[in-house]
Amino acid sequence: MNIDSAFVNWLFLDLNSFFASCEQQENPELRGRPIIVVQMETDSTCAIAASREAKKFGIKTGTMVWEAKKLCPHLKLVKARHQNYVDYHHRVIEAIDTCLPVEKVCSIDEMACRLTGKERSVPLARALAHKVKAAIRARVGEYMTSSIGLAPSLFLGKVGSDMQKPDGLVVITKEDLPHILHRLELTDIYGIGRQMEHRLNHAGITTVAQLMQAPRDKLRRVWGGINGVLYYELLHGADLQFPSSSETHSVSHQHVLEPALRTTDGARQFSQHLLAKAVERLRNKDYYGRHLGLFLSWTGDYGRYWDETDFHETQSTDFLLTRLAKLWHSVPDFKPVKVGVVLFGLVPAARHQPDLFADNGVSTLARRHRLSPIIDRINRRYGRGAIAFGLQDAQIRHFTGHAAFQRVPERWEF
Repeated sequence: MNIDSAFVNWLFLDLNSFFASCEQQENPELRGRPIIVVQMETDSTCAIAASREAKKFGIKTGTMVWEAKKLCPHLKLVKARHQNYVDYHHRVIEAIDTCLPVEKVCSIDEMACRLTGKERSVPLARALAHKVKAAIRARVGEYMTSSIGLAPSLFLGKVGSDMQKPDGLVVITKEDLPHILHRLELTDIYGIGRQMEHRLNHAGITTVAQLMQAPRDKLRRVWGGINGVLYYELLHGADLQFPSSSETHSVSHQHVLEPALRTTDGARQFSQHLLAKAVERLRNKDYYGRHLGLFLSWTGDYGRYWDETDFHETQSTDFLLTRLAKLWHSVPDFKPVKVGVVLFGLVPAARHQPDLFADNGVSTLARRHRLSPIIDRINRRYGRGAIAFGLQDAQIRHFTGHAAFQRVPERWEF
């Protein structure tokens, strides 16, 4: 047996309900109460954080305020104070540093510490984790709890920190693999969102057990490149990290539909505008896309929907709208509440390879690529929606000029 199989290399810390906990720490009257942090105190916005008490009602980040109020009538809304959260972030890092150095700040509420020497033994690592938790409570506040994952890699440390909340402590060693992960859902694994879950499902992988059993080559095909091999190694305990890159991996938009648009046809037409905006961003970033995904969520028990299509790399709005229309042919006719589009498999313009077999490499394809930037320039000069492809519905035109469309949140950026 490899002696390192019973050791851990990383302590990964995830602060519980961070924004909401900061507010509860600052204001004792909010403690023990279900609260959500919002940008604006209006029913048309969504929660950017939910307290532990609110999560017990099924409220989470992204839940619409009107829906959250139905789930919990006595819910308290608190307006976000972002500078306050930054201050708490720095205080937490200072508290952790009294126990061991913070090597990597992953986000405002996630940090990782590399363990060395005897610290790597599970008993000492556990003791350090408890010491870190105590330091945060003493130096930052008693309401600032965290979940910690101890693991052979930063990746598995992150997975472990998500396995027991709030105030959890999970140890994963190579000896525990793969069985310790089998009880998780695919989307519980860091980096596997709904889009990747669907791709895994299409490849016959529907459980974490099947994911762990899948060979490297299969994961490489599912991920569409070397990231599949990297995931294989990470899932099996290799102490690797994702390579840092300034490249964009996806461009996307989603929108909660206004009541007047909650029909299949309304969602379909609005998706055209989301895609037009996403493709404009794609061109501004100087990328070409190779995959287009369509996302929907419906009312009631109908759940979510995802479909995707691939093609030779392009940044043509006209071409992509045609592909989007084909995706809609398979969409069930339920009442949608949210629609989204995502462009992924992106290629920087410097590495773009034209399709030599499309119209002899020129003609229609070339005209499409010339037309889209012209439309971009017109819209920048005269305002979004001044000119676009296939805008036939006056109601949709109204919403594209509405402030809600101008601030469509980005999603699926990974």
